[in-house]
Amino acid sequence: MINTSTKKGVLVIKRINEEEESVTDTREKMDNKSLNREIYAIGIPSFLETLFTTFASIIDSKMVSAMGVTAISAISVTNQPRLFIFAIFFAFNTVTSSLVARYVGRNDRDMANRVLDSVLKIIIPLSILLSILSVFFARPIMIAFANQKDTLNDSILYFRIIMAGMIFNLLFMAINSALRGCGKTKITFATNVTSCVVNIFFNYLLIEGHLGFPRLEIAGAAIATVLGNVAALVLTLWFAFKQDLFVNIPYCLKKKFKVTRDSVSEIMELAKSCITDSLAMRISLLLIAAIVARIGSYQMAVYSIGMHLLNVNMALGMGLQTAGVALVGRSFGADDKNAMKAYQKCILKIGFCTSVLLAILIIAGGRWFFGFFSNDDVFIKMGAYSCIFIGVITLSQTMKFVYSGVLQGIGAMKEVMIASIVSFAGVNLMTLLIFVLVLHIGIWGVWTSTLLSQTTQALMLLYWTKHRIEK
Repeated sequence: MINTSTKKGVLVIKRINEEEESVTDTREKMDNKSLNREIYAIGIPSFLETLFTTFASIIDSKMVSAMGVTAISAISVTNQPRLFIFAIFFAFNTVTSSLVARYVGRNDRDMANRVLDSVLKIIIPLSILLSILSVFFARPIMIAFANQKDTLNDSILYFRIIMAGMIFNLLFMAINSALRGCGKTKITFATNVTSCVVNIFFNYLLIEGHLGFPRLEIAGAAIATVLGNVAALVLTLWFAFKQDLFVNIPYCLKKKFKVTRDSVSEIMELAKSCITDSLAMRISLLLIAAIVARIGSYQMAVYSIGMHLLNVNMALGMGLQTAGVALVGRSFGADDKNAMKAYQKCILKIGFCTSVLLAILIIAGGRWFFGFFSNDDVFIKMGAYSCIFIGVITLSQTMKFVYSGVLQGIGAMKEVMIASIVSFAGVNLMTLLIFVLVLHIGIWGVWTSTLLSQTTQALMLLYWTKHRIEK
């Protein structure tokens, strides 16, 4: 009897344990599904936003390519000087998203709106000042960083027009960064799509001259970009005036926030590392661009088109980074460490699987992609080989964005800064000097240097993520 009862008891306990394990497994699956849904809800619109912007940029390059390969090069060499000037504003955008996400987690609407209000009051006068200086000093800027004689005048013209209208771009980006912190990536997706559509439409009208519009060529492409930013700002403001949003402009106006030392201290505390990071990275990238420009207009055109593919991958990375900042930042604000770990693991898993798939597609479709821009066999072949490098780079680049988003979500801006400076100012710049200026291996040295830089940055961010999140 005792043995029989014992056996029955053991069976009952075993059944109970199995049922508990089944329930635990079910809960874990449900939790994973819930986490994935949240990540997709924020990450997919952000991914599509950047992806659509990238495709619009590709179409833009295709339209410009009608004027020849040198026209593509003329526009591409303006990117680094422009982004250098934008560096400070990118830093403020990063901080805005991180702080707003944190206050969403604490359900502190007043502080979230105070962040947006303070940032807007800082960037408006600063953007006007830098816009004036950029237009006035356009020639020496372009000579210093991209002195290609066959494209210099076109580059100066394009740069002046873009920088004259930079305030429209910066304002809608600043407001969008606050909305991303709230997880409202569908709104930011809509505004960026609007910008791209308007840009492409006016490219059609102004580059070659259609429907009675003048043929403005390079100037037309620049004007179309500015008009796209104006359209995006109008739509962004329309959304930002909706009072049901956690962060909105009417709330800021009603509260009549003032920019004081206390109101900006938290912003500047985080912004210091971001600004240092952005400026150091941009200085490095400007030097890198100056070195890359020495490979010649032909290889520069291949490089410029290849960067469109890396930007497709960047769209994936940016989507996951946005999800990391919003969700990890929200969990950090709510002091929920388990949620922080769970979000980080799910975002990493999604990033790895999708980047592998994208790398395969890039390598397999290289010849077709470059054939879309030119019928030149040498150009297509060089592009196809470049896609092998680009495909491998996508893996490291995606991981970099994932870990960067997680760290930014918890306010670990210093770690992100160090990884960025080591990657760009150290690895990328030094290897480029060797590969391009000493060994003279041209575009292949550029791609190799990029791969080494991205991998170094990803590994450093991985280390700090494990140190700050998982332990």
